[in-house]
Amino acid sequence: MTTETYGNESLREAFGHALVLEGERWSDLRVLDAGTKNSTYSQLFEEAYPDRFYTAGINEPGMVGLATGLAMSGHRVVACDMSVFLHHAYAHIRAAARQGNGVHLVLAASHTGIAVGPDGGSAHDITDLARMRLIPEFKILTPWDGLHIREAVRVMLEVPGYYYIRLNRPKVPLFMKEPVQFEIGRAYRLREGDRMTIIATGDKVFNSLQASEELGEGFADVIGIGTLEPLDTDTIIASAARTGSVVTVEDHMFTGGLFEAVAGVLAIYKPTLMRRISLSRIFTTSGEPDELAELYGIDTAAIVRQCREFVG
Repeated sequence: MTTETYGNESLREAFGHALVLEGERWSDLRVLDAGTKNSTYSQLFEEAYPDRFYTAGINEPGMVGLATGLAMSGHRVVACDMSVFLHHAYAHIRAAARQGNGVHLVLAASHTGIAVGPDGGSAHDITDLARMRLIPEFKILTPWDGLHIREAVRVMLEVPGYYYIRLNRPKVPLFMKEPVQFEIGRAYRLREGDRMTIIATGDKVFNSLQASEELGEGFADVIGIGTLEPLDTDTIIASAARTGSVVTVEDHMFTGGLFEAVAGVLAIYKPTLMRRISLSRIFTTSGEPDELAELYGIDTAAIVRQCREFVG
């Protein structure tokens, strides 16, 4: 089965267009940015609804504080920034999550992983998922393509809560078919196989589908993780029980990311042989996204190679 594509779009660009659509739907929606509106595409919302957009300048703690106050006053609030800069507001994000039920606050982080590319290693945020998993209450969303992003934004703005949505910089293939499904806390089985399970998140889902084609029909179960927290443990355990081996794929350091989340589940409920395709505990370097994916072993060829070596 060949994975069909329908064009290319970055997750951040899709996110910006989704905000505009949701702004029409929700009059109480407020959007903030910390001086990166052209990078996060929140400027599209500003252009459509200038009276509902706030810029905090280069002041992430101030942005998160203002966003929290607006959310506590009854608004749906989305605060946007490049992921690596949200480091500066970590204590404020923790404090926000302690404000109780009824608060509707979304943190949208663009330019994640090594896909940031030539901005340089200091701009590669490969630990954001680990940081956010340490904060109770936050739901962590990791959609796969532009259509998936649009549906994720629609869903998370319907129900109050604390959300973190992970976006990327470069254009990636659109491969989801309409109607796109996104359910918080649910993983999706995208390919069926019986020799191994590939569990992937974010834009690595497409690479995993490509790898499954090269591995052959019926070789790999491919599980797409659109929500890292809460994690769909039932789908993961069922697939691991069926195939007996699991490979995780992510553009993130293995520490605190998808690998450790999945391993933590299987260690308790279904001990299973595992292998990780991720970034090691390293500082990364500058380069084009595809070059870096090859260098650090998280591209399609690396997934195929690792899977073949793993199951023999």
